[in-house]
Amino acid sequence: MEDVFRKHIPDLKSVDDLKPEQFKEVMWNAAKRMDKTPAKEWEFYGLKRGPDGKFNDAQLAELIKDCIEEPAHAFGAHGSPASLKQVEIMGMLQARNTFNVCTLNE
Repeated sequence: MEDVFRKHIPDLKSVDDLKPEQFKEVMWNAAKRMDKTPAKEWEFYGLKRGPDGKFNDAQLAELIKDCIEEPAHAFGAHGSPASLKQVEIMGMLQARNTFNVCTLNE
């Protein structure tokens, strides 16, 4: 996810500096591009499809292995990866502003 942000916002020094507006813009642009491309042509994380339209099994296995070696983050204020910070902030804002839900402190 951080690679996607850095690709679209090259001068972003840290993912912690990402603002909700920037997050939304990057995600909307990515969604628009994916919407214009048939799902069978999508490519992710630098993986290329073979002539049969499938990803290389060894590359997929390596990607999965790398992901599961990262420990899951614990629930809590400091437990979320920096790249998902904006998702949590937008969820809180939606809960407060759209659904009028009180904060945990209230």
